[in-house]
Amino acid sequence: MTLYFIFLFLVPFQEHPILGAQLFHVGIFPITPIKLVGIPLVAAALLLPRPRDAVARPGPEILLLFAGFALFQVLGTTLSSLSFPVLDASTLFSFAILMVATNLLICTQHRLEMTIRVIVLVETFASTWMYKQYYIYHWPRPLGPSADPNYEALSLVVTVALAIWMARYETRNLWKRVGWICTPILAFAVFISQSRGGLLALTAMAALAWVNSQRKMQLLAAFVAATAFMFAIAPGQMLERIQQIQIAGQAETGAEVSTRARVELAKAGIGMMEAHPFFGVGLGEFKSVEFHYNPVLTDLEPEPKIAHDTYVQLGAEGGIPTLALYLAILLLTLATCRRVQKATGMPDDVAALALSFQIGLIGIMVAEFFLTAQYIKEVWVLISLAPNLYAISLHTAALSKKAASAHPEPVKPMVLRPRLRTG
Repeated sequence: MTLYFIFLFLVPFQEHPILGAQLFHVGIFPITPIKLVGIPLVAAALLLPRPRDAVARPGPEILLLFAGFALFQVLGTTLSSLSFPVLDASTLFSFAILMVATNLLICTQHRLEMTIRVIVLVETFASTWMYKQYYIYHWPRPLGPSADPNYEALSLVVTVALAIWMARYETRNLWKRVGWICTPILAFAVFISQSRGGLLALTAMAALAWVNSQRKMQLLAAFVAATAFMFAIAPGQMLERIQQIQIAGQAETGAEVSTRARVELAKAGIGMMEAHPFFGVGLGEFKSVEFHYNPVLTDLEPEPKIAHDTYVQLGAEGGIPTLALYLAILLLTLATCRRVQKATGMPDDVAALALSFQIGLIGIMVAEFFLTAQYIKEVWVLISLAPNLYAISLHTAALSKKAASAHPEPVKPMVLRPRLRTG
């Protein structure tokens, strides 16, 4: 498990000049520290014996869908453009390592809990880059270790739900305190990023938490107070960026131009899907052809951009089948978490963890309408963990049911009261 935790530590630092550096090449593939850890990690997971209390292996459905998602777009790009998409293929290979290793290793409740703790601690540590860049280096907009404030914000958003789960459901007080400390650090880092997509994801997650809460008024009051406090101390540029949402008319500020450009980029992407519905225009080719499919973009931004919409980007570059496979992965993950929640006899902490997965993933899915985020690694961590959560939850529920049947509640003796005679 040590190698697995090191792998999780490296996940947020793929753009770091040292932790994410390209050390050397094997053929055309760049080798980074995460691959140096990941390859022996998978080998160890395949060769080492499973623990005695391991649950049954999770189903392969999500792994198979991911294999189709990765291979279809890589092979489609290679066949249609006669060029191999090295960078995208390398990223997808890293995700494959993550998913296979998770499927093999996370086979006990203790390992699952330790994984959640490591994710929260690692992402909280990564968020300190945002604080350092804004408050110490005085960058107008910090980039974080992802080298992009929008991607960094979404990585943090996913982890907020897990930190809240730790604060509420951890059995040890130490980890409860860690959860309470990490939650505000992670949430406020989203405000520091000044990412409108990240803020939208947080809002969607808060709404979902409110819908599923039994204490709606208290939770609403807590959300309002926390949001007001964070906006009061957050960078002033955050409010300015929210106010500068311009989808029509003459754009003036940089944020307004960015918003207008995203609308026109979506139109260009839809045009690409219409012209190349099966294989798309090829991985990494969106920017090279966007002006052809929407000349209006030349008046907004001289430099080509990505779609800033995950679904449009996937459909445009990989074709409609790629988009369908991605949506199938997301929907199957949500359905798996829902099955955990609805299973009979499920302990509250396990059901709440499944709900945390759901809330984090739905928040990202909402934000993906405004950001190209199919390669946000923390999202794939949740996706890879969902089948293991389901397998572990079934085992936990069975043990709880067995314990309850072995120690039934004592039956209270029936007390017969004498009937009073009247008359």
